[in-house]
Amino acid sequence: MTKRFGILTVMIALLAIVTSAVSAQDPVVVKLWMHNHPPRVPLDEAQIAKFEEENPGIKVEFTVVPDQEWDTTLGTALASGSGPDLFNQATFAIGQFYSQGVLAPLNPTAAGYADQAAVYDAYEAGDALLAGATFADTLYGLPTELSAYACYTNDALWEAAGLDPATDFPTTWEELKDVAEKLTVRDDAGALTQRGFDFKWDASIFMLLIFNPMVQQLGGQMIDEVNYTANINTPEVKQVLGYWNDWANTWKLGGAQYTSSRAAFLAGELATDCDGGNWFAPQAEEAGIEYSIHPIPVWENATNDNGFANYAYFFMVNSAASPEVQEASWKLAGYLTDNPAEYLDVAGLFQAKADFVASEAFTSNTIMPVFLDELAASTYHPRINGFFEVADALMRMRDRVVVGGEDIDTVLTEAQDEVTAILEASKPAQ
Repeated sequence: MTKRFGILTVMIALLAIVTSAVSAQDPVVVKLWMHNHPPRVPLDEAQIAKFEEENPGIKVEFTVVPDQEWDTTLGTALASGSGPDLFNQATFAIGQFYSQGVLAPLNPTAAGYADQAAVYDAYEAGDALLAGATFADTLYGLPTELSAYACYTNDALWEAAGLDPATDFPTTWEELKDVAEKLTVRDDAGALTQRGFDFKWDASIFMLLIFNPMVQQLGGQMIDEVNYTANINTPEVKQVLGYWNDWANTWKLGGAQYTSSRAAFLAGELATDCDGGNWFAPQAEEAGIEYSIHPIPVWENATNDNGFANYAYFFMVNSAASPEVQEASWKLAGYLTDNPAEYLDVAGLFQAKADFVASEAFTSNTIMPVFLDELAASTYHPRINGFFEVADALMRMRDRVVVGGEDIDTVLTEAQDEVTAILEASKPAQ
């Protein structure tokens, strides 16, 4: 009996060893979710296949989510504690994710860097460009797409007005008004048939991407993302809102009632559009428009020379993932952000690695240096929980003045209270 018991004990021990060895050989599975950007998908699939070949201990489950479902699908999954291990999402949502504790800090060594400082050094203007995923001096992401706006001119329309965009493009908002007048065409009844320039009126997000940066040029800042406070009822905001109001109602050069600026530019009905990124160039070419690209104007009394707000998509890692999955996720993120030339060439996505920016392929590019300059000179939009609620409130503020004709001082006072209440309700618990 004793002998049989000893044999059974040995067999159990051997089975445990075998099971452990098999378990140790099981690959770490990384669930990667991406929104659908069709030119990028085959690139990602090819890169993931190479990554798995070079890293047999890691298996990637790659899911592409349709754009119209992306924000809701990702947000719901993360809020439930499930969802992907690695995902890329826009900086518009990063404040919410950070406040909810969803994000795991970057593991630099897993991503292929000596330390966090080396990550910043690996990117051109790294402190500015990686600020979109930095909170309290800790980096939470690697960029898959860095974007800034610049001004596109329809050179044929400028030439028809007797203007040369190379020499006549305005450097200030005050000069833009005069140039836009020359580019504007009206019919016999005075209705606009061609606008010289117009703002992006059709979505509230542009109140934080375009309107607020114009306030920043004057030294103001509408939203304090650290303390969750609002600075709406200020001379700087009043100057910008007054300019937008004059644009539509005093000078009658545009407004919310007209075709959205990008669509109008592509249709040949708008001579200047200042809300296009580098991704807009192929659309202009497909529309048959000969264009040139110029920096965003600033105010004559500006204290800062920033353009419009930077925004980006970053790879981020789910803090709910196990430590070994987090490590594998950052390794994959480092791998997928180590081929910037191909991602720009094939998918139009800019990843500003310093060695790529210094290469002939980049310096000979006819448009990208302008966008890099805009990125380096500018800052990210406020990264707050409640981002879209604040943007909606600011759009209501704008429309009460521009569309409704309400008194600007009264509206600014009430908008200050409304945004303050949103921020107080959205502020993360300490």
